[in-house]
Amino acid sequence: MKKLIVLLAAAVLLAAVPACQDSGNSGPVGDTAETSVVLCIEEQYRQYFKELIDYLSAIGNETTYELLVLPTGAENRESELTRLRAEIMAGGGPDAFILDTTLPGTVGDSSEEDPPEKLFPNAEASMYSQIFLDVDDMVQSSEVIGLENCNQTVMDVGVTDQGRFLLPLTYTFYTNIVETSSLRDPAFTFSSIDELLASDETALQQVFASHTLLMPPAILGKLADYEAQTLLVTPETLLAAVESANSLAAVRDSSAAASGSSGYINGSLLERIRYTDTAYSFFPVPDQRGGVTAGVSLYAAINRNTQHPQEAFDFIELLYSDEVITATGWEVNGRYYGSTYSLAYTGIPVKEAVYFDDLAGGEAGTDVNAATMTSLRAMVQRIDSAVVYSTLEQDVFRTYFSYGTGDPEKSLAQRAQETISSMEMSLAE
Repeated sequence: MKKLIVLLAAAVLLAAVPACQDSGNSGPVGDTAETSVVLCIEEQYRQYFKELIDYLSAIGNETTYELLVLPTGAENRESELTRLRAEIMAGGGPDAFILDTTLPGTVGDSSEEDPPEKLFPNAEASMYSQIFLDVDDMVQSSEVIGLENCNQTVMDVGVTDQGRFLLPLTYTFYTNIVETSSLRDPAFTFSSIDELLASDETALQQVFASHTLLMPPAILGKLADYEAQTLLVTPETLLAAVESANSLAAVRDSSAAASGSSGYINGSLLERIRYTDTAYSFFPVPDQRGGVTAGVSLYAAINRNTQHPQEAFDFIELLYSDEVITATGWEVNGRYYGSTYSLAYTGIPVKEAVYFDDLAGGEAGTDVNAATMTSLRAMVQRIDSAVVYSTLEQDVFRTYFSYGTGDPEKSLAQRAQETISSMEMSLAE
């Protein structure tokens, strides 16, 4: 069984041991000219990004882009990550990174195993390690990105006092969706689990009570101050978050109807409620402040070692275009590009104004019920902080997950203390 991924986080920033490259799964796709711009990505985005590269070629863009695809197999992946980290620390590496994060609660081949390790298990911490290039000037002058159309709270997660180093592409958070007609008060909202439990919204309580496993990370919200290298969570607050989830689980009635959808908000979840006249209401898990903490699910960054910063940014900028956000793509000489995949499958595009207008159908009509859209927009407006999902959120999830399956002699308080100690070690390394 793999060790918890948090124990490997230090290797990202401070040390790397050279290893053999897996030549069968992680090599570049396309030309290998020295002037090529190399984009490091995950396997699931290979075909889509190749399609975008073909589009740029079709419209006459002279930059050659290569895709360095990370292996999916554990053994090959480990050696490739080690090789890439060594290259980056030695002044080389890919020109840019377009990578997803591990959503809290994701598991590996079995529920006891962690999911595949990320190149940057804690990308926020990496911002303070001089790995990424400051792209603020390029972002501010970009007419494509248009910061005024982006979620500012989420975009700011990539900003430090030294500049803008991460570019969030999509974000998500854990939420519950119910038919508005199932609520006693259609305008009901709440800012804490205790407030929900004290209400008479029994149907909504049952929906939440049936899906408590992923709640503690959402309740705790932002877990660390990476600049100061200090945790913002204590054994007491972690214990309180777990107990809040337990208090909901305690009211679960297996005989009661618990009709609703739960999960991390993304395009797939929203597809379930498109093209229907039924009105739905969104209820995210509130954080400790009563708001919502969003988690970046897909981001881009440019290697500070790159010799092609503008060319790398040009490709990343394309991912903020309306054509990519809405998955409408482009037509060039009778061929369509960029419409075979939607980045919304990884979460809500950070350029949410464009995405929400498309969901609502614009002037052509309504794809999502108007009342549903109102609830969706109101939910997003509650976002008061943002993080880039990391090993820390996964540690919190493991604390709650193992509570019912681990050593029965170990108390919840002991587990909380062990988790905090592990998280402190991760930050210190």
